[in-house]
Amino acid sequence: MSFTYTVQKRKYNRLSYRVIGIIFLVIVALQFIPLLKGYANHIALTILFSSLLGMYGIYLLWASFRKQAFDITYLFDENGMKVSHRYGETLYPYEDILFITMVIADESLIYYILNVKTKKEQFTIPFTNKGELCSRIYDFVNERIPHEDEE
Repeated sequence: MSFTYTVQKRKYNRLSYRVIGIIFLVIVALQFIPLLKGYANHIALTILFSSLLGMYGIYLLWASFRKQAFDITYLFDENGMKVSHRYGETLYPYEDILFITMVIADESLIYYILNVKTKKEQFTIPFTNKGELCSRIYDFVNERIPHEDEE
C-alpha cells in the first residue's frame, strides 16, 4: 500500500516574490546614488533603511528559488517517505522520521495539516478537502515510525 500526494504551488507567487525583491533592490540602489554624491541629509538613517530593505529584497529573491516554492510530491510507501521536488528526490526511511502530527483546526473546517519531522528537515503538508487522505497517511506513517516508549 502506498499514498501519493502533491502540493501544488502557483507560478505567479514565485514571480511576484522575484519582482518585489527586484523592486526593493532598485529602491536601495536609487537611495545610494544621492548618498554617494553627497546630497543625503540623514546618512545614518538612509544607510540603515537601505540595508534592511536590501537584505529583505535579497531574501525574497532567494526564497523564490528554494525547493518549497515549487510543486512537491510526497510518496509514502513501505520504504519510507519519498519527497520529489524540482531539484531531485529524497528518500527518508521511517527510522529517520522522529515524529508525525496531524493538525485539525476545527471539525467543520476543510483544512488539515500533517507535520513530519525528520532528523534533517521538517515538512508541513497542507490538505485541503482531503481530511480522510490526511488521516489515512497519518495512521500509515505512525504505525511505521519508531516510538520512544517501545522497547
